Amino acid sequence: MAPRRVILRGGDIVTPSRVLTGGALVVEGERIAALLQAVPPLAGEDVLWVSGLLAPAFIDLHSDALEKEIRPRPGATIPAELAIMEFDRKLAGHGITSVVHGLCFTETDGDFRAFAESARIAAAVRRHAPACLVRHLLHARYEITDVGAAPTVERLVRDGMLTMVSFMDHAPGGRQFKSGSDFVRYYAPTLGQHPEVVLRLAEEKQRRKREERARLDAEAARLADAARRRGVILASHDDGSAADVAWAAGLGVTLSEFPVSMEALVAARERGLHVVMGAPNVLRGGSTTGNLSALEALRRGGVDSICSDYYPASLLHAAAKLYATGYATLPEALALVTLHPAQALGMAGELGSLEPGKLADLVVIGERGGVPVVTRTLRAGAEVFVAGYREAAPACVPA
Repeated sequence: MAPRRVILRGGDIVTPSRVLTGGALVVEGERIAALLQAVPPLAGEDVLWVSGLLAPAFIDLHSDALEKEIRPRPGATIPAELAIMEFDRKLAGHGITSVVHGLCFTETDGDFRAFAESARIAAAVRRHAPACLVRHLLHARYEITDVGAAPTVERLVRDGMLTMVSFMDHAPGGRQFKSGSDFVRYYAPTLGQHPEVVLRLAEEKQRRKREERARLDAEAARLADAARRRGVILASHDDGSAADVAWAAGLGVTLSEFPVSMEALVAARERGLHVVMGAPNVLRGGSTTGNLSALEALRRGGVDSICSDYYPASLLHAAAKLYATGYATLPEALALVTLHPAQALGMAGELGSLEPGKLADLVVIGERGGVPVVTRTLRAGAEVFVAGYREAAPACVPA
């Protein structure tokens, strides 16, 4: 049986280089068959009329939001299976068809980010992925001072469960937290722990860095080597200086996530790393912790991709803001959440742009109440989300 052929008409089509007005996109089965500039009479064809923008579906390189779905507040835990399936529906509604979930692997007793719990969540994601609307990939966030978590991360690497491993160092005194009080101020409510407990955790991290640095570096190098052998992408997280970037580059990282200073950003660019910043940072106009502004990094030409970090809806709205405020053309703004993340993941041959031969992962972007919204999402040619209200052209579409 021949694959179903559907022609999408009526919307402005965002290609890698321009916006195609008055054309059509042809989908055959799971893939894009053609982009038509001039549309002939379509008698007998299966035509899907859309309004607004027709764009590639979004690819989220880093999302921590699943943690909040499982634990919406300290002490309140939702079964992982339920949280995954419900979050999957939210992602489709936000136009995201590929997501890389960041799971923290720490040694903290009783913490929902403890490595044993994160491993159980990873297994649940893998188990339920075939029934999901979108693609769910896994990213292990390894805290270099928590060497007890390394064997678990390495096991997940060997089992083929991970797409990415990132190396983090949240010990106070550098990078994200300049002091123990900064660390406590952030983590006490996040972990639902008493400040004195969190302060002891901070002091233990500092002690390990001071007294066991050679061991920490050796464990990170061993884990990085195991990941590289399995083709797992390596990233660094919250680099604060050129020295941080150099240390990460020595492990073989190819992505720099959320550099917190201009010095680190410049160093990452000089080494050819793919730089990822947070879409909420773009949307809000700055970092929640006073670190490097994503808008300033974009102004300097230092950002390859933006990710949702903790707020999935931000991918669409950050891209719309960048276009509306003149930071980027529409194809350039959308490439930050589509083609460039696909390139970082080695998936650009299949995803990330509206080109013949690629999988038909598409979104239709309309407008409601003056706000751009996703009105329709397709993954590999199949509709996974359709809004229950009339489509209309979004405000970010050129007249």
